[in-house]
Amino acid sequence: MAFNPLQLRFIRFLGPGKDPVHFPFKSGFNVLYGSSDTGKTFLVEAIDFMLGAGDDLRDIPERNGFDTILLGITVHGKDYTVHRSVNKGAFKLFDGLLDEVPADEKLAKKLSAAHTTKNYDNLSHWLLQQIGLDKKQILYSKEKGTLKSLGFRALAHLCVIAYPRITSNKSPILTGQWLEATREYGVFRLLLTGLDDSSVTPETAAPAELKPQIERKPLNADTVSQLISDYEDELLQLTGNPEGLEQEEHDINDAIDKLQASIRTMEGKINTTTKQRREVYESYSRMVARNNEIVELLDRFRLLDQQYTNDLKRLAAIQQSGQFFVLRDPMQCPLCGALPEGQHHEAACDGNVDAVTRAAAAEIAKIKLLQTELHETVASLTSENKIIVDDVSTLRADLKNYQQEIDSALSPDFSSARDEHTKLIERRARVEQAIVLQKRIKSLQRRIDEPTKPTKPEAIAVEEPSSAVAQYISQSVLRDYSMTVGDILQQWDFPGATDVYFDERTKDVVIGGRPRGSRGAGLCAITYSAFVLALFEYCRSRSMPHPGFVILDSPLIAYKEPMPDDEDITATDLKPRFYEHLEKFSGEQQIFVIDNTDPPPEDADKGIHFTANEKLGRYGLFPSVKRPPAK
Repeated sequence: MAFNPLQLRFIRFLGPGKDPVHFPFKSGFNVLYGSSDTGKTFLVEAIDFMLGAGDDLRDIPERNGFDTILLGITVHGKDYTVHRSVNKGAFKLFDGLLDEVPADEKLAKKLSAAHTTKNYDNLSHWLLQQIGLDKKQILYSKEKGTLKSLGFRALAHLCVIAYPRITSNKSPILTGQWLEATREYGVFRLLLTGLDDSSVTPETAAPAELKPQIERKPLNADTVSQLISDYEDELLQLTGNPEGLEQEEHDINDAIDKLQASIRTMEGKINTTTKQRREVYESYSRMVARNNEIVELLDRFRLLDQQYTNDLKRLAAIQQSGQFFVLRDPMQCPLCGALPEGQHHEAACDGNVDAVTRAAAAEIAKIKLLQTELHETVASLTSENKIIVDDVSTLRADLKNYQQEIDSALSPDFSSARDEHTKLIERRARVEQAIVLQKRIKSLQRRIDEPTKPTKPEAIAVEEPSSAVAQYISQSVLRDYSMTVGDILQQWDFPGATDVYFDERTKDVVIGGRPRGSRGAGLCAITYSAFVLALFEYCRSRSMPHPGFVILDSPLIAYKEPMPDDEDITATDLKPRFYEHLEKFSGEQQIFVIDNTDPPPEDADKGIHFTANEKLGRYGLFPSVKRPPAK
């Protein structure tokens, strides 16, 4: 077995009369960020769709007119292009990375969208074959020992994680389908150990022994009445209007929808203002840095100017002294000590005063030129610095205004809207609980009003209980995997990441003594990311099969939408450490992060930005579509 990663190269949307829409992927760390409603989550859904997802592609106005999707893939050093209609159906596989669909149908290999062992010409089998996991059998029922063939869709939810699934408080191993829980844990076991369940032999049901049915005692009406009374008391604690519960639930859902739309609008304003503030702050930082640089240069130039002035005074003194020696009466030479009668003025000596005087004059001219240039430079820097000081003052005022706008948007309207949203969620939970109680009460009342008639005992079939098949993963393997989760969280400086272990009952990790799912949605998104990245790293570091890429949609939502039960991490360095670690962690394999919040500047420059602005960069996945005005 080996680690043979898939590499996504591009996804491309085609349609008659439409300009192709192309989104590229690169090896290593990929970042996509930008405004809401620009197609980021739709992009994740489209990738999943091209990897065999059975759900219809979400209907958004921007995709109108496009009827074909191409997905470029590289594996084992060979390039392929996968073709599918936006209306689902089968796939076509072409060699090479193609921009258009070839007219020659003979160049395509048709692959069914359905995974089946009767016909291996399907996309699921082809993908599994590329990564080394084809023809694996996974336990489906522990009681009966029945097996199912592994399909790629059983792996997809461990490498393509869309929003809001990433915020789930349930185990990332499980999709929430009760009947699939055994098989999903078996897939996790396969990735960690490399072992499937093909060695399991299904149970053979033996003829059941007939045994007389035990006559049950009649229903005790007093007990049921007491139970109804208890339920009614509990119901009254939850609501004062039991008959209007369904309408109340409908009204709450409407209120939540409206409030969420209002919150999204406010968040959009905050995001826009925050972006503008960041741009101003970057200009402000550059100006302040330049101001500091100029001040330091002026200080140095002031010292240099003083040095020039001192040199000029010294040279002027030498020049004046030389002139004095030339005009003196005959006397003993003060330089060489010769008497007047022994002096030879036509010959040169070490004390040639005329030469010294000329050299001093030349040096004075040179220094004056340098000092003039220095004064010009100082004047230019002083003028530039005056402009910068004025600009810094203006930018500081802009920063203050933007901050006031952000503070105004955050409070009190934004905070009250978030509080109201939380209250509505809690109220809806109480109403839903009351509806359940109401249904129980009605069911019990029917049992009292319509008692069952006694029937003659009949023989029933009794089956011997069969021993359930164990899904064994050694503690050492689970410990190593948990340590990998902990290592990743420590790299991000996540609270309590030094104590991580795998809980086999919940099939999830416990972090710092708290179950992963016990935190708020924002922190669940971060720990969900660590869980699937650790699974990827565990397989990669041991050269074991894995799809070889991970796509995370909104892993840092705790920074954008912190929930009341989230620990406050917005002031920590988790976000920059998250990006810094993943850039190194990804290596040649693809880690793709999609987020609404802006990454650190050094990662933003390397990522793709959906601006939601037709005049600035890339608008979104698709070009802007003008929607009719609301009536």
